[in-house]
Amino acid sequence: MCFGYAQNLKNLKRINLESYFTNPVVSPNGKFALLTNQHFKGVYLLNLNSQEIQLITDKEGSGYAYTWNEKSNSFYFKQKNENEFFYNSKTYSYSILDQTIEELPEINANYLPSFKGLKENDEDNIVVFTNLNTLQIFARNLLTQEDWIVTQDDGQFYNALLSHDGKKVAVHKGADIYIYDINGQKEGIKIGTGIATSWSPNDDYLIGFLDQSTDGHTIENSEIYLFNPKEYRPKKITNTEVISEMFPSFIDENTILFSDDKTGRIFTFNIK
Repeated sequence: MCFGYAQNLKNLKRINLESYFTNPVVSPNGKFALLTNQHFKGVYLLNLNSQEIQLITDKEGSGYAYTWNEKSNSFYFKQKNENEFFYNSKTYSYSILDQTIEELPEINANYLPSFKGLKENDEDNIVVFTNLNTLQIFARNLLTQEDWIVTQDDGQFYNALLSHDGKKVAVHKGADIYIYDINGQKEGIKIGTGIATSWSPNDDYLIGFLDQSTDGHTIENSEIYLFNPKEYRPKKITNTEVISEMFPSFIDENTILFSDDKTGRIFTFNIK
């Protein structure tokens, strides 16, 4: 795969939506995307072909860490009741075919977004999550309930992102991104700085963003980066002041969906 710099954002196309949306997560088949409002309030289902959008839930915090199953016919999200704390959130599934929501009491909400649905008689029912007591990244086999530590190094880790083949985990430590083997037997490899948000369909790359702030509170701008999971070789692929690019998600090997933090608009962009 060969990428060029895209300072002018060629092939940029806006999705025709009227409200503020962010954090797009594209389905594996590239036909749908999950969206949320500011502060991760609500879950919306976007049809990328018709650009029709449907509200699934309006709960606060439900738009964080949602994820798809491999067949793209269901997705998973978490939500809490109004008088509960976020750590009391429960996991729910939504069926696109039946248009029904079902609670999954056996799935800890902390397993999202690595949970892709239970697969019977499959040894690869692995999820990764942050242990809230140690702030290390753990893996768990949902069939055997076996746990093990992925991040053997010192530090506080968050936002674990499991590769499609289940062999690698992108994790965040401070402002940096590291790659670990799922078995936890090797040291992490630093691959860049920022927030990684999506593995490419063949796991050759990760994509993410790096925001910029002078006071440490207000985000002034943000750009998209490609990360090589094998070494420190980040590539900046946007360089604009008008658009604040965040939360990129792969539609296919060459196309991404991302949100503009300044306006809440959603765009597709050819990164090749």
